[in-house]
Amino acid sequence: MTRLKISVVILILLTGTGIFQNHWIEKNCNSLMELSSYAEKLYQNGSYEKSADITNQLQQKWQDFRKKASVFIRDNKLTDLDRLFVRTHYLAENENEELTSELTELYHLLELLKNGEIPRVTSVF
Repeated sequence: MTRLKISVVILILLTGTGIFQNHWIEKNCNSLMELSSYAEKLYQNGSYEKSADITNQLQQKWQDFRKKASVFIRDNKLTDLDRLFVRTHYLAENENEELTSELTELYHLLELLKNGEIPRVTSVF
C-alpha cells in the first residue's frame, strides 16, 4: 500500500511539473513574441532608437528566460535563438535593413519552440 501511495504522489508531481512547465514556457514565449513584433513595427515606422531599446529589453528577457528554460528544454533548441537575439540587438543599434527579417525569423522560432514543448498525441508517440 505504501508503494502505491508513493507511486501516485510521484505521478501527480510529474504531471504537475509538466503542466507548470508548459504554461510557463507558453507565457514567456508569447511575451517574447509580442516584444519582437513591437520592435519590428517600431523599426518599420522609423523609430530606430526605440526599436534598439526594445531589442535590448528583448535580449535581457531572453537571458532571464534561458537560464531557467535550460532546465526544461534541450540546449540545442535554444542555441539558434541565442544567436538571433544577439544579432537582432546588433542590427537594431546599427539600423540595418536585415532587422525585420531577423525579427520575423525570431518570432517564428519562438512559436516553434512554444508549440514543440506542448505535448500532443503526435509528439508523444
